[in-house]
Amino acid sequence: MVNNKVVWFDVLTPKQAMLFIAIGEKLKTLGFQTLYTTRKHDYIQDIFEFYQIEPVFLGNYGGKTLEGKLLSSAERVVELTKEIINKKDKPLITITFSSPDASRVAFGLAIPLIIFNDTSHSKHVGQLTFSLAKYLITPACIQVNDFIQLGANPKIIHTYNGVDEVEYISGENYNKYLSLRANSKERYLVFRPEESFAAYMKDKEQKDYLEILEDVITYYPRKIIVLPRYEEQREIIQEKFEGKVEVPEKGIFLLNLLAGADAVITGGGTIAREAALCGIPSVTYFWRHLEPQKFIEDLGFPSHSVQTLADTKRLVKKICINPNKFSVDTSKFITKLEKPSDIFMKLMKQDDQLKDYFK
Repeated sequence: MVNNKVVWFDVLTPKQAMLFIAIGEKLKTLGFQTLYTTRKHDYIQDIFEFYQIEPVFLGNYGGKTLEGKLLSSAERVVELTKEIINKKDKPLITITFSSPDASRVAFGLAIPLIIFNDTSHSKHVGQLTFSLAKYLITPACIQVNDFIQLGANPKIIHTYNGVDEVEYISGENYNKYLSLRANSKERYLVFRPEESFAAYMKDKEQKDYLEILEDVITYYPRKIIVLPRYEEQREIIQEKFEGKVEVPEKGIFLLNLLAGADAVITGGGTIAREAALCGIPSVTYFWRHLEPQKFIEDLGFPSHSVQTLADTKRLVKKICINPNKFSVDTSKFITKLEKPSDIFMKLMKQDDQLKDYFK
């Protein structure tokens, strides 16, 4: 009988919460215990509350400045270290989405580190984490060399034919979405601004979301739900668009949110892919081409990617005027995609150090 079946997940974004909760549930069926650490940022807390999971909240988001990010990360490393060394059972493995904080702690405490990553453009965190990983799991649509250039050993990189969001959108959840959609009496557009404080953003002071949201209000006739990423965005949007958009105080569970969505417009990739997998037209405006976006677009999912403000405005107008024209039945597409847990479980069962725990 193998003991110490504890898996430690560090969660830094809402997408990571959804992904790692789904993988954690699979691990529980094999007798594992899960430990989730996170920080109070964005809608992460609301997601854990919905799933009735109590994570350990440690540290804070560092904001837009390099100094703030560094100090926040350094403080969080100390807090995470104390949390882990005080546990009765040392985690068997650490799973992160390139969390520099948890990766440093796992390395320092000799805990095998498994990294999931679909953002090779986030070079700073890649350089800090890839070289420490035992395995790096990533969608096959991203060039392996992009990770190697950031320090990943080619031998640790393992790919799957899908996107991360399939893990918690497909199967039972997809059918649940269809049921919720069929019974939803309300329709609205979901808008999510760009992640302007991220280290990979070129201009952290630029606020394209304000101009794009103006167009959404002009051309879309129904309710508009806005999901800000930061408190600063929330305050600006509420002041500038008071009475014109709805900004929820708490997060809305993803499937419930998508059930009434005519379209999704976002400055990032995750919620656009989540929507497109469900057949809802989505627009991603981002300064560079995102490989997971192009991957699902080539397969026929209703995702639309643009890199300039002018192109965004043209596409937003078209979709806002007639979103139904761009919707797609994706029930046959989604079953053909692999989940990240498919390759993860395969690796764990083959690993000489870990396979006895995954029988």
